[in-house]
Amino acid sequence: MFKNFAPLLILIALSSLSHGQDNWQLVRDDDGIAVYTRRLPSERFKEVKADFELNATEDQLISVLQNISHHKDWSYGTKRTFLISRKNKDTLTYYSEVSLPWPLSNRDLVIQLSFKRDSADHTLRIQAKSVPGILPVNPGLVRVPFSLAQWDVKVLPNKLLQIQYTLSTDPGGAIPAWLVNFAASVGPYNSFKKLRELVHNKNNKSSVK
Repeated sequence: MFKNFAPLLILIALSSLSHGQDNWQLVRDDDGIAVYTRRLPSERFKEVKADFELNATEDQLISVLQNISHHKDWSYGTKRTFLISRKNKDTLTYYSEVSLPWPLSNRDLVIQLSFKRDSADHTLRIQAKSVPGILPVNPGLVRVPFSLAQWDVKVLPNKLLQIQYTLSTDPGGAIPAWLVNFAASVGPYNSFKKLRELVHNKNNKSSVK
């Protein structure tokens, strides 16, 4: 049951000491994945940041993120996802439901996912932002009123990707405070560790062919 607490990272208000706008508090640093939180003075909820490296190309990362139906394979706590529409090769809209432990209601949201490359700077910016009014609210689920995730990706000379991921969100509804600390460190760590394993396995399969 405890593994289902981590998805609350995406959805919950983190409730420890307040920090200045420019200060991040390190909450976990394992296997090359560092996770931080901070609270902005004007916001009710803390932001989350994760820094890590990925042995992949920009195209490989984009391919994994655009494979919407398989987000549950690496995004911790994701129950189901499906593509709603694709505007072009760099922008799409999808639905996501996230599992929460009983007696809490699952959360869901509609997300617009976009990719913007800067070949001169060797950077890639990925944004995943909740959008309202696309699908009706599902009975028994709590619709997330706001979520904004951003991936700032730098291509390193050694063919690694240096990634900084940040997330701001309002989960909607009420979340027990005792779940907060567990979710803050476990959620992003497990998601990005699984993402790294997924990309590594894909690379190995490609090299065998």
